[in-house]
Formats: sequence, C-alpha cells, structure tokens
Amino acid sequence: MKIWRIGEDKGERYLSKVEKRAGAVLSPAVEERVRKVVDAVARRGDRALVSLIRRFDLKGMEFADFRLRGTVGTPEELGEEFTGAVEMAIANIKAFHEPQVPKGYNLDRDGSDLAIRVRPLDSVGVYVPGGAAVYLSSLLMAVVPARLAGVKRIAVATPPRAFLSSPHLRYLLDRLDLREVYLMGGAHAVAALAYGTESVTAVDKVVGPGGKWVAAAKRAVYGVVDIDTIAGPSELVVVADAHADPDVVAADMLAQAEHDPDALAVLVTTSRTLADKAELRLAARLKATPKGAAVRQAITRWGAILLARDLDEALAAVNRIAPEHVELLVDDPLRVLDGVERAGAIYLGPWSPAVLGDYVVGANHVLPTAGTARFGSPLGVWDFVRRTAVVRVGAHAYPRLARAAGTLALLEELPLHEAALRAGTRGSR
Repeated sequence: MKIWRIGEDKGERYLSKVEKRAGAVLSPAVEERVRKVVDAVARRGDRALVSLIRRFDLKGMEFADFRLRGTVGTPEELGEEFTGAVEMAIANIKAFHEPQVPKGYNLDRDGSDLAIRVRPLDSVGVYVPGGAAVYLSSLLMAVVPARLAGVKRIAVATPPRAFLSSPHLRYLLDRLDLREVYLMGGAHAVAALAYGTESVTAVDKVVGPGGKWVAAAKRAVYGVVDIDTIAGPSELVVVADAHADPDVVAADMLAQAEHDPDALAVLVTTSRTLADKAELRLAARLKATPKGAAVRQAITRWGAILLARDLDEALAAVNRIAPEHVELLVDDPLRVLDGVERAGAIYLGPWSPAVLGDYVVGANHVLPTAGTARFGSPLGVWDFVRRTAVVRVGAHAYPRLARAAGTLALLEELPLHEAALRAGTRGSR
C-alpha cells in the first residue's frame, strides 16, 4: 500500500487523480457501443430486443419466458437466519425513509394562492445486476422507498442467470410482491425499460446499480426517463487518528475493495504509527482473502494511505475526494463531523462500519460516487415523487403583478408575453 503525505508531490498527484475519477467511469468506446444498443431498441422495439436477449441472456430459454407474470417465489427453505435478516432490513429501511415522505405546501400571498403538489411517479424500473454478485440489498434500497412514496407499478429487470441461480432473489421478489419481472440484463434492459417495446411496458424512472454497460445506458436514456445516478465503482475514505484500531481500518478498506477491481479505498490519518500498522494488517488480510486477485487490483490501482498534519487537513482531503462513504474512526467523531461537507454517507466510530449501511442499518446505500457527492445525495423517497406548482391569482391582485411581469417581458424583448397580460378582460383591470 502506498503511503504519501498530503501537500507533497506524490500525495497531491494522487488526490488530483482521484478528483478526476468521474472521467474514468465511462470510456467513449463503451458509450458509443451502448448508444448503438439503445438506439436499436428505441427504433426497432422487440425486433432488436429479441436479438439482444437471445444473444446475451437466454441460454437455453425461449424468448416467451423472458417476462414473468404472477408469483415468482421459491419453494426452497432458505432458513430463518436469512428471512430474519431480510425482515430486519425492510423494517429499518422503512423506518429511516418514512420521515422523508414529502407533504407539499400551500402559500397565501397578497391575494394569490400558491402551492406545491406532490404525487408519486406512476412507474419505476429497478435493475438488479447478476454478474459478479446478485445484489439483493439494492432491490430493497429501491423498492421500499418507492413504495413509501406511493409508486404503484414497479418493474424489475435482472439477468436470467441471477434469477435462476438465486433462490434468495426469487424469495425477495415474492416477499416484496413484485409481479412484473423481466429476465434481461445490460444496456438493452435499460433501453427497453426506458423506451418500451411490444413486450416491455416503459417506465418513468430507472434505478439500480450495474456495471459500465448499465451505467452508460442510464446516461443515454436520461431525459427520456429519469434515473437515480450514473454509478461508478464503490468508494470509502477512512479518517483515523492514533486511537483507531489498525485491524478495523484494514478490514473496512478491504471490504470496500471487494466490490470492484476499480473500487477506491483510502486511509487518511494523522498518525504515522497507525499508517504503518494499518499497512501491515492490510497485507496480512489481503494474503488470506479468497478474492485476493480482484481486491489486490483495487488496492493497487486506487488504494492509498495519506498522512495529514492534523484533522483539518485530513477533512480537507476528504472534501476534495467527495467519496461515497466516509468512516470517522477518531477519538471524538461528533467533533469533526461538520468538517465533512462532501460525502454520500458518513459513519461515526468503530461500531458504525459502512458494511452495516450496505445492508440493515436503514440508511440507503445507493449513494453518489466518483466525486458526485459534491452535488448528489442518497436515494430516498423524494426520488420517487414529482412536484407540481399550482397557482391561482385573484382578480384584485392581478393588475400589480401584471404590470411588473409586463415590464420584465418587454425588457426580455418578448412583446407577445406583455400583450397576453392585457388581452380581453385582463386589459380592463
């Protein structure tokens, strides 16, 4: 593991590289190939989708089998430990997200009634990847808030290999009462959900994680539908002082690196002693992990230990990175919490590892990545509603507002706007 000091050449080059990470999430070559797939599905509907599903998804299955209707549950006995964990996760996610349900508001101002009306989206498509792993937790993180928002129709797309190989996924689809499931993956799945085909009913928003092909497809369809985020590889920055346990630091960094060969795992510390001990624990744990090659790739490409002169310098580095997850493993996390301005989620102290946030603590794990925590936020109930402005101006309040609006319209060289304010009975006011 590389150990560099913030403010010196190598440390600054590393931070500059991480700050530009967003540009490395999707290559032009990937986006070009995905655009061709998306355009084909948009133009040709099922003709393109059938070809793509048969090529990439249906191994020994008929195309007619790619959409499931009715129950998709599994008769297998999966054990109380699993079902108990699912129920805990659902309960905690629901409890965390319920206060987010927006209410809208009404304002009576100078003879005008103004309001924001909140309504749920009509439909949402949830993508569940099935490559290196089947992310059951991501299905929970999308569906529970969407249901709290009042979304009536939720469609799921997942590769057939994920559905067929995972009785746990089938159980969860049934437990969440998800009855519209498409066995398709990759860019064509996102395109079909966005544009609709003869066999797939279009949705209003597509959410859920995926690899680079899914991320590029979500970017390509944005504007036709809404999306949650263009997710890059997962990220964790651990801020630690001399009080931190080096084994905990190493374990949490490796847990993040386990997600993806491009995952980012960084330790920023004020203690050289901790840095040295954490480096040794990283090496020892890495040697023992069964996923050593992939985790080592992530640690080699993006991992680092950065030495800071003090916690202020450490937090400034965090804000430059704007990471998905931050762990504050310092003596008094609350004292430094407000110094973290840019992060998707912040975990305080050794008993609050980011891994808990991935699954059962209740906070959403769909978070901004690749520096987008500068402007992005966690997925929540508010992502599944639309807001509409409602305006009623009384006749007695109209003249004063119309004069002001007309002045501004003429300044913008829009005379027909000003004329509309004086049309018909309005002109008599």
